[in-house]
Amino acid sequence: MNAGELLGAASVIVSMIALGLSTALLTRQNKQLEHERNALAILEAINRLTDAAAMAAFEGLQGVNGRYPTDRDIAERFDDSDDDRALLLVAQYFETVATLARRRVLDASLLVDAVGYMIRVRWDTIRQFILRLRRVRRNQYIFENFEWIAMYSAWWRGLPRPPGDRNYDESQFANLEFKV
Repeated sequence: MNAGELLGAASVIVSMIALGLSTALLTRQNKQLEHERNALAILEAINRLTDAAAMAAFEGLQGVNGRYPTDRDIAERFDDSDDDRALLLVAQYFETVATLARRRVLDASLLVDAVGYMIRVRWDTIRQFILRLRRVRRNQYIFENFEWIAMYSAWWRGLPRPPGDRNYDESQFANLEFKV
């Protein structure tokens, strides 16, 4: 092998090493960007779930089941009512986020760790009415994703936290004193 061939082979080897190193670094950077996008998506989802308009809609929906004591009342008076409009707003916020979590676009466990109690309380506000509305409309899928995230949250709260993760260790701060 002459000097030109050695130089060419060395050049190819250096290029391959540079390509491998670039690929490894770009893969790592891409994972970091993915984590950042996921964090922003979760924060935006929480923002939607705690939006003032959604909270006001739930306040208006307090007692909705009692306002329509019979299935006939739902069939005759619910459409185009304030309650109907409030449920449409709830669907826009809660059903959309819950659908994304159920389809694994958003991490459901992070979502329910952050706002699970609020999700369960809000679902409980409308649960009985939704069950009746499903029957009246003959559509079992009304608010199915919101129900799913509420049920997931109830299931999740009973799970032990990740083993070996010091952020869930009850004695993590045992030796520290909190001072303001």
